[in-house]
Amino acid sequence: MEKKAVINLTTEDKKLKSKARTIAVAEANGLKSANFIGERGDLLELIAEEIDTATVVDKIRRKAGLPKAWLVSFGDHN
Repeated sequence: MEKKAVINLTTEDKKLKSKARTIAVAEANGLKSANFIGERGDLLELIAEEIDTATVVDKIRRKAGLPKAWLVSFGDHN
């Protein structure tokens, strides 16, 4: 079953969001999609076979320069 994770990037900066998406895509196994959602597009939605959310969020915080990024939700994708 596929997993779905939603991460709040807490930024509207397109360059930082792009960097965060690149990091998340590299960490997700069997990636199906990676999209920005929400009114301001500051939420990153990942759908993949496997997602290590702790690692993804940690790397986004450290490598993308988004220390306030946080995991909104994680679970099975229908």
